[in-house]
Amino acid sequence: MAGLFSRLIDFMDQEEWKYEIVEGETVLRFYFKGSAGRLLCYADVEEDKDWLIFYSYLPVNVPGEKIASASEFFARANRGMRIGNFELDVDDGEIRYKTSIDVEGGDLTHKMMDNLLRANLSTMNRYFNGVMQLIYSNRSATDLIREIEQPGSSVGSSMSIEDDDEEDDSDIDSDLDEELDLDLDEDEEDDDSDGDDNDNDDGHHDRDNDKNDNPPRRG
Repeated sequence: MAGLFSRLIDFMDQEEWKYEIVEGETVLRFYFKGSAGRLLCYADVEEDKDWLIFYSYLPVNVPGEKIASASEFFARANRGMRIGNFELDVDDGEIRYKTSIDVEGGDLTHKMMDNLLRANLSTMNRYFNGVMQLIYSNRSATDLIREIEQPGSSVGSSMSIEDDDEEDDSDIDSDLDEELDLDLDEDEEDDDSDGDDNDNDDGHHDRDNDKNDNPPRRG
């Protein structure tokens, strides 16, 4: 029987995702680029535990003065989550979403991996704008979550994910394609050429090229 990491690579290749293998690790690093910004993503396999974990990172961290509000936001967002959860590092404001599966005694299928990754990215898509408003405006966590999660909300759905290339290099064919145009870019350089990618105009640090360029910390 093929190992989980081999099955993961087969899945990524078949779905035409661009990725790189983290040296010395059973971890893949890849990028999800949308109209609202780039997400750094990891697929982490722990063979001895039969675990597969997908992580996606928001491109900015929460500033210190917003940590309390962000903690409330993600606590509210996580309540009722059926697949996965948000994680906030209260020390530096790093934000990621995690979906995972334990397949001990079972068989990890292509569909299971596909569902796990799509659940991750669709959830990040839904809450992305709300997180940005939490960081850059004075709106409360309570109001933002209520607006995101109400039927017909425009806060999450207004963020469309579009291909960065003129031609679509993916043939992913599920309902999520209507919501997300998947674009994975193995090139770590942004289109901006001003060399200031790590800091935006509001002083919030861009996480793309920071510590989360290293594999996720394993507990």
